[in-house]
Amino acid sequence: MSLRRPTAPGLDGVRAVAVLLVVAYHVAPAWMPGGYVGVDVFFVLSGFLITTVLLEDADRARHFDLPGFWVRRARRLVPAATLMIVVVAALTLVVGRDTGAGLRAQVLGGLTWTSNWFQVAQGWSYADHGEPPVLNHLWSLGIEEQFYLLWPAVLALGLLVLSRRRMAAAMTMLALGSAVAMAVLYDPADPTRAYVGTDTHVFGLLVGAALALSGAPHLLRSGSRAISARARTWLTATGAAGLLAVVAYALVVPWSTAAPYAGGLLAASVASAALVLASANRTALASVLAAGPLRWVGARSYGIYLWHWPLIVFATRLAPPQWSVLAGTLAALASVAVAAASYRFVEMPMRTEGIGFTLARWASPARRLVEHRRRPRGRWVLVTASAAVVTIGAAAAVGTAPDRSRLEASLLAGQRMLASAPGPSLAAAGAADGSAPAEVSAPAEVSGRASAPADACRSAASARMSAFGDSVLVAAAPQLMAALPRLHATAEVGWQYEDVAGAVRKAAARGALGEVVLIGTGTNGVVDRDDLDRLVARQLAGREVLLVSPYVPGRSWQKPSLSAVRRVAADHAHVRLVDWNGAVSGRESLLAADRVHPNAKGARLYTRVVRQALAAC
Repeated sequence: MSLRRPTAPGLDGVRAVAVLLVVAYHVAPAWMPGGYVGVDVFFVLSGFLITTVLLEDADRARHFDLPGFWVRRARRLVPAATLMIVVVAALTLVVGRDTGAGLRAQVLGGLTWTSNWFQVAQGWSYADHGEPPVLNHLWSLGIEEQFYLLWPAVLALGLLVLSRRRMAAAMTMLALGSAVAMAVLYDPADPTRAYVGTDTHVFGLLVGAALALSGAPHLLRSGSRAISARARTWLTATGAAGLLAVVAYALVVPWSTAAPYAGGLLAASVASAALVLASANRTALASVLAAGPLRWVGARSYGIYLWHWPLIVFATRLAPPQWSVLAGTLAALASVAVAAASYRFVEMPMRTEGIGFTLARWASPARRLVEHRRRPRGRWVLVTASAAVVTIGAAAAVGTAPDRSRLEASLLAGQRMLASAPGPSLAAAGAADGSAPAEVSAPAEVSGRASAPADACRSAASARMSAFGDSVLVAAAPQLMAALPRLHATAEVGWQYEDVAGAVRKAAARGALGEVVLIGTGTNGVVDRDDLDRLVARQLAGREVLLVSPYVPGRSWQKPSLSAVRRVAADHAHVRLVDWNGAVSGRESLLAADRVHPNAKGARLYTRVVRQALAAC
């Protein structure tokens, strides 16, 4: 029988803070832009706890029981995660809306604890707000599990030649090396590789391990002595400062900026270490974090983390864009209830009784039915039938899941067209899928001015035209380039305003602009009104300019971007507004599942709106 381990109730409060930050970030990133830092708090806490447990076991048994450690980790993590993956896979069939796109790779990555590397290999962006993978959040569990697999052996071998303090120094240096690797591999266009790589994001776990090896006093050490009142005061002050630093980070540091990768997340990990140490001692801060509600949430934080993301994805795909925050909030609350059930019926039995024994106990009614011909209870029959349906549904979902969503396929087709056909590309004005052109009619005054006659529209279509934009332009490219044979388009998925403006300026410097310049931006971030005003007044002076009004419902930057584009169009006589926002608002059947990018019919509407604005030039 194993001895009862010492506990530090305040650490459950740290778990609660961490998971609440992550959930808030996923529900409302505009309000909590740096809430992803909660994952790094988890990393530091995990590194500290795992290393402490290993050291305590080694002190008690005089050796490292690596198989026993790995078995305990499997009991703790595998059953709940496997249940979530199976249920979520089955639910993709019910929810639809391309939530099952790429599911095979996601499930395989989740079950093998390599989700982070699958995301890198598949080219998924962590910050994809349009159609994010439903199991996207398992990247962090992949890093943790890979650490759990390697770290015990590294620790055992390292302590054969180094003292604990020197080992702590070595881990500190490795943490710095990991943070440097994150900075070196940071790509401003998409930081996913730097963020989800084990090599570039393991520093939080190493900081926690170094803290455990440092010899700092805490309640989890057997026979630890009580610290002095002065030490408690100092730990409370540093822990509170660490907590405030983490919360401040969560409120002000977006994921897509350079700050997290240039040392910001490392600094947050150091602040988390101070928070963890204060919470692992009898301090005033630990008493606050040990409050009942926080401990309850902290004990179920693993289940909350597992369930909150897929439920938020499902809810926001089904709800109207204007209700996305409310839908995400309700989904997050539902994840707490699901996590509580998982904790009671799955996690705790598996941890205390073992996976094999628990599964045998669950199956015992079936054995009694076969051996003794006893009639099983109705509740057991219902649960078993439900489990069978879910399992079959999950298998069907994985087996039939497309590799790409319809939107991803559309963007890929648009990118290929832009890359291979800079000039005239299609002979007819039909869609890429062969459908007939112009089935969707635009409002009479979609450009903000009276639309021109059809013959003027046809005449204007012959003008040499340059277009610059982001993924919305990419999605509309096949129809747009078919309708405007002299169009040359430059667009990239993920481009911000500054990327689009930079491309316009480079083309202007080369003398490569057409008589008419179309600019479509604002899908991925705010439009800089002052810079756009300078752009159309200087580089685009003497040319007709078409500015597309962005449509990104539910995004915090839609209102300022829309205002910027409309104001610049109104202030310059040579600028026309292409009111894509006004044309597509309230017409969700013309949009892809993310409710931002046009589908085939929406692309025809986009093209018609551009042609009407062009006719008025």
